Formats: sequence, structure tokens, C-alpha cells
Amino acid sequence: MKNLKSFNTFGIDCQAREFVEFNSENDFEKIDKVYSESSKLYVLGGGSNTVFLSDSFEGSIIKVENTGKTIISEEVDSVAIEVSAGENWADFVRWTCQQGYSGLENLAAIPGQVGASPVQNIGAYGMQVADRILWVEVHNMKTSDNYRIMNNDCEFAYRYSRWKTSHKEELIYKVVFLLDKQFQANLDYAAIKTYVEQNSIRDITPLKMCDIVTEIRNSKLPDPKVLGNAGSFFKNPEISEEQFLEIEKQYPQIVSFSQENTRKLSAAWLIEQCGFKGEKYDSVGMHAKQALVMVNYGGATGKDVLNLANLVKEKVKEKFDVSLEIEAHLVQ
Repeated sequence: MKNLKSFNTFGIDCQAREFVEFNSENDFEKIDKVYSESSKLYVLGGGSNTVFLSDSFEGSIIKVENTGKTIISEEVDSVAIEVSAGENWADFVRWTCQQGYSGLENLAAIPGQVGASPVQNIGAYGMQVADRILWVEVHNMKTSDNYRIMNNDCEFAYRYSRWKTSHKEELIYKVVFLLDKQFQANLDYAAIKTYVEQNSIRDITPLKMCDIVTEIRNSKLPDPKVLGNAGSFFKNPEISEEQFLEIEKQYPQIVSFSQENTRKLSAAWLIEQCGFKGEKYDSVGMHAKQALVMVNYGGATGKDVLNLANLVKEKVKEKFDVSLEIEAHLVQ
């Protein structure tokens, strides 16, 4: 048995029946054996988007720990970097910015590991990782084959990829990114634009943008080491333009983002309007500075998390007739 409390940022106290580390490609045979013999298996990266719903996981955990990064090709204006799945995401982003490479700087300071970034197609402040992935190297634990999944075959969509709900036999062990050498700051997101204007920032480098995003995130989001959380708990819902116009008649201040043929709503705004922001329900609650983030005030169980999540979904549906979808990985 292995206690997983320190391996998930929400801080759920859960015992795993079997716990196996993947440290390098030499471990393929070992994890294939675990896969074939286990009735239930979960691949765990940094645990920053994982919520265990039970106090025990009656299966096998494969903890991804391989590290390393290599520049595999370089052109005049771009560079391709192969990165091991166990690398810390925030550290990798900062390293790319220190080298003067751009393309990931708005994704700075996101907790977790590189291997999880394509699974969730992580995104923030006007960027998503899918736009920078060339391909993903996977090991099929069922067939023992290694192969690459090119970007077009990853099935990327908003907070989604082919690994989100299926292809669980594929262990992501490397990701290849294509980054730029010429920098064009992405200032489209309101929080970044406001920060730059208020601080009269003129010359922005990739590293400066990394620092800006890090400071903005730290000012709004709780540190998992201090207050357990799994980041944004719900996705921003997408609705038709017709439904949006109906809601806007009653709530003219609604926060939304226009897209082709649809409208994306701010889940945080919807949740806040339902009175959840800063509210505490025993050991869990929605954060006082960011209503989209559920936090663990200490001793929270998976049942506590699920109860609050269902309550939030129920009230948002009741008030706005909008269905929220959970973004975090809920593990039974």
C-alpha cells in the first residue's frame, strides 16, 4: 500500500494497493507487466489535476518520473525540443523563456508535469499547448509498442485530447514542442494587458512574460502547498449564440468570449453569481479570489469534493440553464 496524499495537489488521503515508478525507457517491461496483471490502473503525473474519490485505490498507480530534454532540430527561426514526460511543466516553461524561445510563456506557472500537458490540452491567458506540440511519444502497455502520435491525430480540442477519456493503454513518455526564436508578445488576455499598462512595461521578452504571468497567477490562485486544490475545477461552458443572447437579456454583465458559431462563458463568473465564491462547506469550498478553484481546507474526502461539485453544477443549471462540466480528473 502507498499513501497518495503527497502525490495529488488537492491533498486527498488515499491508499493505493500498488505503486510503481516509471523512471526511464528501461522500465517499459516492468509497467507492461503491471498493466497486464492489474484490474485497474491509473497513470499519475504531478497530480495537479487529479482528485481521488475514495480513501483507497484498489489498483495500480504508475508514477511518471522520467526526466530530460533535448533539442532535436533547429532552424533560423524555430527550435524543436523533445521533453521527458516527468519533467516539471513550470520549470520547463521558464527554461524555454530563459533560452529566448517563445510559444509557451503564457502557460507559465501551471502546476504539473510535461506528460500531462497534452492530455488536458492545458491552456491559459490566450494560449493552449496543442498549438506548440509537434508530436507525442507513447508506449502502448498492452502491445509493448512504441510510436508517435502526430499533432493532427491527438484529437485536440478545448481541454481535451485522445487521452482524456480513452487510449488509457498509451503511456505518454515524451512530448516534442516547436518553439519560435522570434518573439511576439500575446497580450490579448485582459489581465495581461492591464498588468502591462498599469506597470508601464515597454520591452517584453519571453522571460519577462513568464514573470508577468507567474505574478498574475500567484495573485489569484492558491498555492497547492498551502491550500490543497486541483486548479480550475470546471471547464468554461460553450453555448449557442442564441442561448447567450437570452441569458444576456437578464444578466447584461455576463462574462463571455466570442467564438465561431458559439459563445464561451466564464464558469468562474457563473459560479460567483450563484454565491459560491469564498464560501466554505465543511472541509471544502470555492476559493475567495477565484470561484473556479475548489480548495481543501484540510481533511477533505473525495465525497466532500463530489458533493460540492454537484451542488455547484445544480445551482448554475438552475439559475442560468447552463451545464458545467468538471475539468479535474476524478479517480474512483
